[in-house]
Amino acid sequence: MFDTRAMATGHARNLAVELDERADSATRRAELRLVGERVTPMALAREQTLPVLGPLAPLFPEGALRRGSIVGIRGSGATSLAMAVAAGPSTSGAWTAVVGDPDLGLAAVGELGVALERLLIVRPEPGNWSSALAALVGAVDVVIAAPRHRISDTDARRMAARLRERGSVLIHIGDRWPVGADVQLDIAAGEWEGLGDGHGVLRSRRLDIQGGGRGSASRPRQLELLVPGPGGAVAALAA
Repeated sequence: MFDTRAMATGHARNLAVELDERADSATRRAELRLVGERVTPMALAREQTLPVLGPLAPLFPEGALRRGSIVGIRGSGATSLAMAVAAGPSTSGAWTAVVGDPDLGLAAVGELGVALERLLIVRPEPGNWSSALAALVGAVDVVIAAPRHRISDTDARRMAARLRERGSVLIHIGDRWPVGADVQLDIAAGEWEGLGDGHGVLRSRRLDIQGGGRGSASRPRQLELLVPGPGGAVAALAA
């Protein structure tokens, strides 16, 4: 069964969804379908792209996320960058699902711009990971996957075809996804700022991001951002 509960963070509320380990696979799939019906996603909208936050736009060929595409993010700070990428669609009304990240910090996610009232958190057992992911594709606009085990080539290619058919965007974190991403973002370096000589508070994190991918995204791109910035949101570096 799903444990669906509201968790207050500031003025927003998060809908957290967890898989009951005692339920069988058929029950889990049925529950995921019910969640998909509840969230009323934007995935049927006619627009072929989803917006991203302004500071992130240079990382994407169209300055936006193309529906049906896969975005890969690697390196230290990848989870924060993935949430920042999802924040653009989220602030425009899209639903986001996070699959497989047990240590997600909701306060930081909210500060990055993700609407917590339209956030689903799904923690499937390893054997049901692919079926849970497949059920969410098409039910929500943006799916963030943080697999703890390598995904098979067959499952990954099947998922890529489903994404193209249903119009969701998949953001996968790490190196466990075998199919090449349409847009690949690698964090070459990251440094926290705000600490003095043994004192102070961590205020922001500078990320050096290298972009690549396939097709129009194959042209190399480089961008330095604060993720998070001093106020928690993504910020461009001052000129």
